[in-house]
Amino acid sequence: DDAFQHRSVATGLNILLTEYAHPFTRDYLLPSGRLREWRAAYSRADVIIVSKCPQDPAAVDQQAFLKEIKPFPHQQLFFSYYHYLTPYYLFDTRYQLQLQPDLHVLLISAIARTEYLTQYLAEQVAEVSSMEFEDHHTFTNYDIARLRDNFQQLPSNKKVILTTEKDAMRLEMHREFLQEHKLPVFVLPVEVRFHPNEDGKSFDRLVQHYLLSFKS
Repeated sequence: DDAFQHRSVATGLNILLTEYAHPFTRDYLLPSGRLREWRAAYSRADVIIVSKCPQDPAAVDQQAFLKEIKPFPHQQLFFSYYHYLTPYYLFDTRYQLQLQPDLHVLLISAIARTEYLTQYLAEQVAEVSSMEFEDHHTFTNYDIARLRDNFQQLPSNKKVILTTEKDAMRLEMHREFLQEHKLPVFVLPVEVRFHPNEDGKSFDRLVQHYLLSFKS
């Protein structure tokens, strides 16, 4: 993460991630944008992954991105997307939850961007309410009390609290409170897949080849 900025670290395989909806080619340096160095620095990457693409491969215009990014001859370009799996209960993974069209979800998260996640949920359930915090936020006792209050105020009888795997670790710290108040907190697991699926195998082989050469 942010490895490009650590010039003192000798790297052998540089992987650059750029979001489908917010590619670096249309971004600007801080504070106007999110870039920490000039766009031209992408030339140092060995692999460029356009992440968080639509799940439908027909909706991904790969040729347009090829023309926009203009990869160098030494670079490989991949396209990835999030594939969400069945949510499981925070304190016992044996209990799973099927997302239903009549369900009201209260989403609690502390990740950089939630658009991709909320869009997915909006397509699966009746309504999504959100409690969003800054990236890397550590949930306080006050935050968890608010979570309880917000959940109890939801009008629906069919309701659940949903969080990400990243945030689940932070919620674990409040196990006693969450269980005492019988809050149904479920975790939404996710895995990264590639368009097309064969590219996932190509990416794995590329990384394995580098690791083997590094080891020798």
